[in-house]
This record gives sequence, structure tokens and C-alpha cells, in this order.
Amino acid sequence: MDCLLVRGLRHRPLGRDEDWLARTTEAIQGRWPPPVASPGTRRAESGLGIQGRPYYFYALRAERDFGLVVFLLDETEGVDWPLDANGATPFDSGGLWFGKIHTTRSLDQTGRRELFKAQEVPLAEWRAAFETHVGTHYSATADYVRGDVGTGMQPPNSEPAIIMGSPNGPRAWTWEIRIPHELIPRKLELRAVCLSERHRRTYLDWLWGDSPLATSESRKIVKWLEDNAIVPAPTQSAVEAVTDWLVQEVA
Repeated sequence: MDCLLVRGLRHRPLGRDEDWLARTTEAIQGRWPPPVASPGTRRAESGLGIQGRPYYFYALRAERDFGLVVFLLDETEGVDWPLDANGATPFDSGGLWFGKIHTTRSLDQTGRRELFKAQEVPLAEWRAAFETHVGTHYSATADYVRGDVGTGMQPPNSEPAIIMGSPNGPRAWTWEIRIPHELIPRKLELRAVCLSERHRRTYLDWLWGDSPLATSESRKIVKWLEDNAIVPAPTQSAVEAVTDWLVQEVA
């Protein structure tokens, strides 16, 4: 299975430290500086014991809240994950910590932390665990990509457990992969980027006008975009276009 990782920038005003033009350029160039975590993310990391302030990715799924620009990355061969690096859960960690992901009984912070630790998977094992999960609970990987609930995902006679279905949404059964920023340049490679036609034009105007890049570097980025950009149809969002693209990839 081609386990692409998906990361997106939110549809909201971005601060100086989250300039989407600069973030997109850095990703295309293979540069991933230390992430700028929101106060909420920092609270969740502290509460759950997540170390290193990592970047967050979803495995083979795009979420509608992250649709300004969507990045798709693949693992490079020849570089192994550190064996002791935890970094994957079959749910959104922040959603669990803040009670946005519902469980079969109410959990306090200690209970949420225990549930998180019980289901956390080391980075070195996440692909195998993910493939087993999808192969066990879905007749087709595309169903997971679309955010469907898999069959038999509610653990029998297991308390507490995440509710697989309403009132939860797909983040409750979407795999989240947390990767220390220093590992990304040598372990991940950007496969494609998706942005609307309007944002693509804005980005190209910036490249040729106000960006600090040398002309030669701008040319390289433009060529990369010509070969690797996913441009939605006029009636599509970036997330919808990425979902369609991923469905074709896993078919």
C-alpha cells in the first residue's frame, strides 16, 4: 500500500510565523523548520506526553479544515525510523485530549492519557500497523480515504474505547502520524501539493514579484509545480481534489 502522508494549512488568517507562501516554498524545497504550534496543540502535547513538538500528518486522508494548501508526502527509502520514536495513533490526538472525540464512557485527563498511550505506535511500526488496520476493517482502502467507518472497529467488551461512528467524525478513526521536524528532510519527500487555481496564481505572482528567492530558484519551483501540483476543478475544494486523487492512487 502506498501510505502517503497528508498535511494541510488551515483556512484562516495566518500570522507572520505561518505565512502560507513561505510554508509552501519551504515544503517544495524540502526544508521543514521547527513547527509553530498553537497554544491548544502545546496543551495537548503536554497533557499526552508528546515530545519534541512534531509536525502532524494524516495517513491517506485530507480533512476539510486543512484546505488552504494540502501537501502529500511519501517516505524515502534507505533511512529507518528510530526504533524508540513513538509517533502514530489511529485517531486525532488533540481531538482526544480536548474531548472532541467521544469515548464509550467519560474520561478524565488521566484516562485520556492512558488511552492514548495504550494505542500509540512507534514510527518504525506505523506502516505495518496501518496496513493491518485498513486490511482488517475495510474492503477497499478508498473507503478509509473517504472517511468511512470501517467494519468491526468497535472493540468488543473493551472499556474505555473510542466510539467508531456518531457522534464522532472521521478524525476519530483517521491515523495521525507525528514526526519530529528534524527527521522530515531525510525521511520524507514531497510528492504533490494541492492548491486552488486562485491560490496557485497568487503563489506564482509572489514567486516572480515579492519573494526573496533568486530567479533560478523560482524557476525550479515553477517547474516542480508544473509537474506535481494538483489543481482542483472550479467547483472543488483542495481537500475534495486531494481525496479524489488519493482514491485513484489506492485503487
